Amino acid sequence: MRDTLCALGLLLMLGCGGGTSASNDVAGGLDGVATDGTVAGITLSGRLVAGAQVAASASPIPQSLPASLPAGEQRSALASGDPLVGYQLYCVTFATPPTAASGTADATGQVTLDLDAAGVAFGCFVLDTDGKGVATLIFTSGAQRGQTLTLTADADLGSIQVDLDNHVAQTDVSTTGTLTGSDGLACPLGAWVLSVPRQDCTGTATVTLWFTKTADGQYRASFTIGPIELPTTRVCGYHSEVDLPMTESGGAFTFTFLNNPTCALIFDTVVATPNGDCTQIAAASSIAGCVGCTEGQCGCGGGTQTCTQSLTATRQ
Repeated sequence: MRDTLCALGLLLMLGCGGGTSASNDVAGGLDGVATDGTVAGITLSGRLVAGAQVAASASPIPQSLPASLPAGEQRSALASGDPLVGYQLYCVTFATPPTAASGTADATGQVTLDLDAAGVAFGCFVLDTDGKGVATLIFTSGAQRGQTLTLTADADLGSIQVDLDNHVAQTDVSTTGTLTGSDGLACPLGAWVLSVPRQDCTGTATVTLWFTKTADGQYRASFTIGPIELPTTRVCGYHSEVDLPMTESGGAFTFTFLNNPTCALIFDTVVATPNGDCTQIAAASSIAGCVGCTEGQCGCGGGTQTCTQSLTATRQ
């Protein structure tokens, strides 16, 4: 489990159990950061429960898209509201150096962790009982959504609804903290945002990319996309993929993931190339083996077409 935690995304050059000690003396500092650079600790709490996403959009979904799961595809056996006993909330800061902490949910799903993060942006994942990343935590505040939060004091995140089928966890922080970005990190680490044209839901989906690096120097990518049609529920919501291996060659970063979570045969390869000042990334997507390149028509094997798309991401 400890090795899995080390490999999980958002480990910005962080060794297991590493990180500087927090100081509660912040005299002369701002927002929990002392003049000597140390960061005060905060306590995060919340309740991890299973829960399907409510529709993020009321827009109709074209009938050309799959109406049900393929044979053999399984949904989570947990009912909505069931506590995720033994699951972990894992958070890491964007401080230099970064610090991380995790807490394990009890019999009611309640989880608590202490993190050196007062006034410092951080993000979180949900891990299963084996320490495997199963969901990205999305913070919502009114109409805004983000994966990076800043707090200046202890906070109760309340009910954290975890959609295990689509790897997305959500919690409302409207009265708790401030959604923030990831400026100042070494290129290409941090959060990046791009828009993708879609035929379903609102017609455009937002993709948030996370590029990170493990303690042993391996790059990782995670992303969240939405609103899109969720194949498990047929509503417009969000889907996330966590801890994807990413390689670097000549300043370009490449990662691969399943194009359709319900099909294990078709993969999407993304090559991300930052510009000179690392304010934008050119993202080139390539999907081989498709029957057709119209949305929803790639199929699940047996095709001969390679579908490509070029997009631009900006730093969040």
